[in-house]
Amino acid sequence: MKSLEIIGYTTDFRTNTNILYAQIKINEYLDLVGKDFDRFEIQRKKEKHKGYNRLKNDIEKGTLIPTITLAIEPSSVANFMALLQEKNSEKIVEELITITDKIYILDGLQRTYIINELKSNGVVFNEEQKLLLEIWFEEDIKHLIYRLIVLNSGQKPMSMRHQIELLFITMRETIIKNVAGLKVLEEKEEENRSNAKEFPFERLVTAYKSFLTKSPEADKDNIVAERMKEADMLESDEQFLSDPFIKFSEYLNIYCLLDEQAYRIYSGSPQNKYRNWFADANVIQAFFAALSKYSSNDKREQNALTSIAKLIDELRVKQKGEDPLNIKELNEILSNSSVSKKYNVGFATRKLLSSGFTEYFSNEGELPLKECWLISSSDL
Repeated sequence: MKSLEIIGYTTDFRTNTNILYAQIKINEYLDLVGKDFDRFEIQRKKEKHKGYNRLKNDIEKGTLIPTITLAIEPSSVANFMALLQEKNSEKIVEELITITDKIYILDGLQRTYIINELKSNGVVFNEEQKLLLEIWFEEDIKHLIYRLIVLNSGQKPMSMRHQIELLFITMRETIIKNVAGLKVLEEKEEENRSNAKEFPFERLVTAYKSFLTKSPEADKDNIVAERMKEADMLESDEQFLSDPFIKFSEYLNIYCLLDEQAYRIYSGSPQNKYRNWFADANVIQAFFAALSKYSSNDKREQNALTSIAKLIDELRVKQKGEDPLNIKELNEILSNSSVSKKYNVGFATRKLLSSGFTEYFSNEGELPLKECWLISSSDL
């Protein structure tokens, strides 16, 4: 990446964020963002649009494309602060080329797909053809979220889902550091979950969205309701996403303790198929949707946390082969013909689980989970 060159320094004074403007030869750009620039491709698919075909042809002919915006993983920003103050371009470039796995594309993924496709097809770019880059060095999650929101000002705004995906991508290392033992799996690794505290990326995204919306229906068909929620978020400031994200991280730590105990109890036993129960999409969405209803009130939050702590303590003394979560009874309720005729299984499961967890939290864990499932089933 010999062509990477810093061409300017600036500051976003609203957030006091250090920003660099740089340029790099187009044939070296992929080396900077890494071969796995789309490491979470399940959420950020390559789009098919007629305009991209024109852009592809123009890039091959040497066009100058719009600036691509990158962000440094927040946990790595501290390494650059002194260099940014000194405007030591040479050292900054040296540091950047050593952390390609911690550089994320905030705006320009589709352009990157096109460049990658052209390169894979053997296209030889003009040796003098360069890309303009805007690189954000931000440690504070609130300010990074602000940048995600304003990136699309005046354009078609990013969906709520997309913003949450970007948030998790850029904060991946931070959340792993904050949640002891957490491992984030990619889609292709999902079937290889070999231990507790391992969750597919998309599960964390939908869990957080369920937490934000207080609904286990993270991909609901009700487009009107979904758009209203997204509009509320886009019109608010960065606190809308940042404060709940910090709270969500704290709760995820506790959730991992539940997962750890369940994995221990159910694995290697006749109930082995339930060992990954807390990693199931329906369960994690329902749990965080229910918990979010308690997070805005200190007393209610304490009730919920007391309930969870009680459940963790109960699980710790259980032996392999037991069914302390009463998953067998839960499945029997859901397989009842009256339920299956009225709802699809996924919706019924999320509805029952969300109501059941809510019931459990409201009773501070004094009501057994089995009773909570039965009470909730009456609403189906």
